[in-house]
Amino acid sequence: MPIYEYLCVRCNTIYQFLVRKPSEGTSPVCPGCGKDDRMERVMSAFSVKRSNASMDDIADDPDLAGLDTEDPRAMARAIRRMADEMGEDLGPGVNEALCRLEAGEDPENVERELEESGFDMGNGQGKPVRAPGLYEA
Repeated sequence: MPIYEYLCVRCNTIYQFLVRKPSEGTSPVCPGCGKDDRMERVMSAFSVKRSNASMDDIADDPDLAGLDTEDPRAMARAIRRMADEMGEDLGPGVNEALCRLEAGEDPENVERELEESGFDMGNGQGKPVRAPGLYEA
C-alpha cells in the first residue's frame, strides 16, 4: 500500500495519504478545506530517496550535458525524462504545460494561460507547509 503526497493548492499544504487502491483518477479530499478540486500529487522526498536512479546519476547523464536551456522543447523533454528516471508522475497541470512546450508554444503564453485557468505556478503563496500525520485516501 503506497503512500502518496498531495498538495492542496487552496491551503498550500502537503498531506500524506495511504492509498490502498491507486488509480489514475485518484484525488483525495483535502483534510483542511474539504475540497478535492485543487489537490495535486507532488514528488515526495521519500520516493526520491528510494528511487533506482539517483540525482547524481541523472546529473551525470551525457544527454543532459549539452542541454540548450534556451530551447523550451529541449527543457520540456529533459524535465519529462528526469521525472521518468525518478519514477514520478508530474501531475496533469505540469504534463499539460510540458506537452504545450514540446509542441513549440511560447513558454510565457503557456505560463500565463495556466495561471489564468487557476493553476498555481508557485509564485504567490510561498513554500507549502507539510501537515503532520497520515490520512487515508
